[in-house]
Amino acid sequence: MPTLFLHFFLFLFTTTVTNLIPVVHSNYIEAQQQSLLHFKKSLDVTHSNPTKLITWNSSTDCCSWLGVTCSTNGRVVGLDLSGEHFSNRNIDNSSSLFQLQHLQSLNLAYNNFLGSSIPSAIEKLANLRYLNLSEAFFFWANSH
Repeated sequence: MPTLFLHFFLFLFTTTVTNLIPVVHSNYIEAQQQSLLHFKKSLDVTHSNPTKLITWNSSTDCCSWLGVTCSTNGRVVGLDLSGEHFSNRNIDNSSSLFQLQHLQSLNLAYNNFLGSSIPSAIEKLANLRYLNLSEAFFFWANSH
């Protein structure tokens, strides 16, 4: 009898966990997409023909957007917005960019951050291995 109960419990547990995984994964993908869309909204695109940001919209999966690289499990691991000619003085510690916890590569080169300082929240991107801010007009505020 205890064995039957154990098998029943394991069956229920496995079924419940298996059914929850797609929901959690789907919610995470949606949260990433919303973070990227909020970041896009904070940008002032000064160039008449942005090539990458034009593909960013809520009706398509963010992993299919130009400039966005995802892992096989759908996590955003790369963001390349180089040369999009946007300006942004408002990137700060509350920027939705810093919610992309799995980001490994970030390229914001050849944009204009109008001399704003690099937010300390960049430290939240613990998996970041590549960062390109060439000609992005950031001010490096050294707090040490």
